[in-house]
Amino acid sequence: MGRDRFEELQGYGGRDDTAIEMGAFDARHAGYGNAGNSGYADGQFFKLLDSTKAQMEAVDENIKQIAYWHEQALEATSENKYHQIIFDRDNLVSETNGLISEVKQSLDSLAQAVNDPSISKSQRIAQATRQQSLAKKFSELLQHYHQMEYQFSKRNRDRLARQYRIARPNATDEEVAAAIDNDQASQVFAQSVMSSSRQDAARRVLRDVEERQADIKKIDQTISRLAEMFVEVSEMVNRQQEAIDTIESAVEDTHGHVESAQKEVKQAIVYRIKARKKIWIALLLLIIIIVIVVVIIYFTVIKK
Repeated sequence: MGRDRFEELQGYGGRDDTAIEMGAFDARHAGYGNAGNSGYADGQFFKLLDSTKAQMEAVDENIKQIAYWHEQALEATSENKYHQIIFDRDNLVSETNGLISEVKQSLDSLAQAVNDPSISKSQRIAQATRQQSLAKKFSELLQHYHQMEYQFSKRNRDRLARQYRIARPNATDEEVAAAIDNDQASQVFAQSVMSSSRQDAARRVLRDVEERQADIKKIDQTISRLAEMFVEVSEMVNRQQEAIDTIESAVEDTHGHVESAQKEVKQAIVYRIKARKKIWIALLLLIIIIVIVVVIIYFTVIKK
């Protein structure tokens, strides 16, 4: 549906006997849709489009790096190393969340630019289609990020579940899940520390459990924000599709009106040409009659 109809709206093609007359009509309608004002709007739109693409590329690279830090965090054996990894990862997550917010704002600005009344309908369709395409890619990027965070959270939970079962081997799956979600796991390990003969090792396990529980909470918050953002972007895509359909319908209607008007003007010109021909024929007949009358008067009156 998003084809460019700008050339279709710029006048009647083809040359015939009425081409000269139709030329004036085409000239009046060649600039339909205020296309002459499109340069600035297009320039601003594509500049913002390119900067948004660059932001999305940066987000994509950050997601890959975050996935790397997740893997390192799961494999970390040293407490100090784990802390450094989490510190670096959290900084990158904060930067990525900021970029994601900027991309969303840029997409909103692009959507608003599409409603600029100074550009033609065909350009609005083209711009809306590009904005929608970029919004869809952003939606896919959010979905990928969401899935990656979910997988890491699950692996962290699985690790905590294994540690919890060491302290309470008879715990059911529901009890383990509830303990992880309600901070009961750390309480269980705290009790284990008090009764353990290897308290140093037990305390390290307890700290690890507490830190990973806190990490799960942070990841869950990120997952929730990503889910909300995904819904917002999906709604934006749907709204833009409705706008595209509305504009295209208006273009179709306008195109039909222009074609109808051109046919009517062309028919009127044909009638005008025929009328002119009849006038010239009448004038010619009148001249012939006058000449005949003059000749008759000359030979019948003046000659005598």
